Amino acid sequence: MFQYIIKRILIFIPTFFIISLLIFGLSKLTSGDPVLVIIKGASQTGDTGQRADLAKGEQAYAEKAAELGLDKPAFYFALTSMAYPKDLYQIQKANHRQLISRLIDQYGSAELALAYYHQLKEIQYSISDIPTDYYTIRVQLSSNVNDLYLDYDHNGIHYKLNEVATALQEATQQDTSNNLDIIYQQWQVLTQHYNALRANTNKTALYIPQLHFYGLGNQYHTWMFGDYPWWRTVDSTNHLRIEELSEQIKALRPAERVKSRSISTLKGKNYRLQKQIENPETNSTTVDSLQLQLVSNNTEIEAIQLQKAKISEEIALLFEEQRERAKNIEHYTSKGFLRGDFGISYTDGQKVSSRITHAMYWTIIMNLVAILLAYLISIPLGVNSAKWKLKGRKKVDNFTTTLLFLLYSLPNFWIGTLLVMFFTTAEYAEWMDLFPTSGAQDLDIRDDPNSTAWDVFWNTVHHLILPIFCITYGSLAYLSRQMRGSMLGVLRQDYIRTARAKGLSERKVVWKHAFRNSLFPIITLFSSVFPRTLSGAIAIEVIFAIHGMGFELLHAIGLRDWPVVFAIVMLISILAMIGNLVADILYAVVDPRIKY
Repeated sequence: MFQYIIKRILIFIPTFFIISLLIFGLSKLTSGDPVLVIIKGASQTGDTGQRADLAKGEQAYAEKAAELGLDKPAFYFALTSMAYPKDLYQIQKANHRQLISRLIDQYGSAELALAYYHQLKEIQYSISDIPTDYYTIRVQLSSNVNDLYLDYDHNGIHYKLNEVATALQEATQQDTSNNLDIIYQQWQVLTQHYNALRANTNKTALYIPQLHFYGLGNQYHTWMFGDYPWWRTVDSTNHLRIEELSEQIKALRPAERVKSRSISTLKGKNYRLQKQIENPETNSTTVDSLQLQLVSNNTEIEAIQLQKAKISEEIALLFEEQRERAKNIEHYTSKGFLRGDFGISYTDGQKVSSRITHAMYWTIIMNLVAILLAYLISIPLGVNSAKWKLKGRKKVDNFTTTLLFLLYSLPNFWIGTLLVMFFTTAEYAEWMDLFPTSGAQDLDIRDDPNSTAWDVFWNTVHHLILPIFCITYGSLAYLSRQMRGSMLGVLRQDYIRTARAKGLSERKVVWKHAFRNSLFPIITLFSSVFPRTLSGAIAIEVIFAIHGMGFELLHAIGLRDWPVVFAIVMLISILAMIGNLVADILYAVVDPRIKY
């Protein structure tokens, strides 16, 4: 049996990685650009602000992409055609990569497609330098450039190139500066690049396969294993020192501002003194006094300026040390799924693991209790149903069967809605307001310092009775029927008749000899029931407003928060595999004759 268990565990490992590949592949097929979703406010095609704004946006995009590990190739290798360059992944924006890929697919020349793309990008920057006096032509140019990032059809590209060329030609005749003339020349170069791309079609390269190897520095490896060291501790002294330097800079800033305000105040006083001195109505005695005060203020200003200069110099030195230490910081993006790092949420930038942890708590509690209750009720009920059948007690057996299938046929979301309507409010009768309407706890009891652990426990039980009932009742029918059918088959075996002939009690015959051999269907069902401890009952969690995994999954799908969705799907898949592994091991425990 030991060899059997080891072999089953060894099969578990490649299965796990195959499923991880499928889920990772699905995550790459989702629409939209995750970096743009997180940094917010940017369009799919690029900004239309000043050159400095565009450069800042590019930098912010690159930093966020590096933080998410999206500046790397997708996998260890890529099977493409000879027409595709190996480093295409370095074009980080998804819609820009798509533009280049579509042009390569049509014409087969990566070099010319990239030349067209880089020229288009250069024009985008040049447009940002157009003065606001030419607002109309600037908006028209920006709109067409953004459209060209999304247009792969020849007719559309050709139309926009000609339309903009005509508009620029007319505008340059009225423009006294060289801004539009430069853009017109760049636009002519863009048109030449596109015509060269069409004229030098090389589709043969599209049919010659090529394999590119990228090594371990790829998105899948980072997602699964992380780029954080496994076997050594990362030196965090630089991080801590940078934080200390930041605190020192924060402490010096108020003193610097005080000195600046003092200098400004004294200069204001000097300005007023100078006006009084220059006033012809001021007598000579007063002028002498004012001049002395002016000299005194100037001396004080010089002293304060020296003090401010020392503070500013100290701040500059601290900043310089920060920059030097930042160069030595080891930058890592992820510890990897295997170490509990599921990535960053697109909606709020929080770690997915922290988002899931709270939801997992309530789902596990509810579903473990529901599964335990289902098995504790279904197994004895199935065994007794088999006994009633063999003893001719058909009415009892038929009644329980009808009741169970009636429950099984009722959708749990409908029953949940009825329970909320009738048993959580006093609308129909005062005595029917028996349970809370929503939530897993009363926050005022949970956060009350005077509440004991028992108060919180019973409050939680009071909230979860109806949800657990809705999750449990549907499982009773098929579990008990499986147990009944399996038990009937075993009780008709010859060795059961032999056990009875030996004079064993009915209890021993049923529970010691027959029960163990009839467990196979129940063990098989366990592998499908076990993953539910994480997947949750989405409808029930929504109806009762319990923030569990099902509720979190539905919420994440609605917001297209794919890291949360795929992390939950991956965890459910792992539980499904563990359920199958446990079922396989239980087969061998129940029946030692089982071999691999």
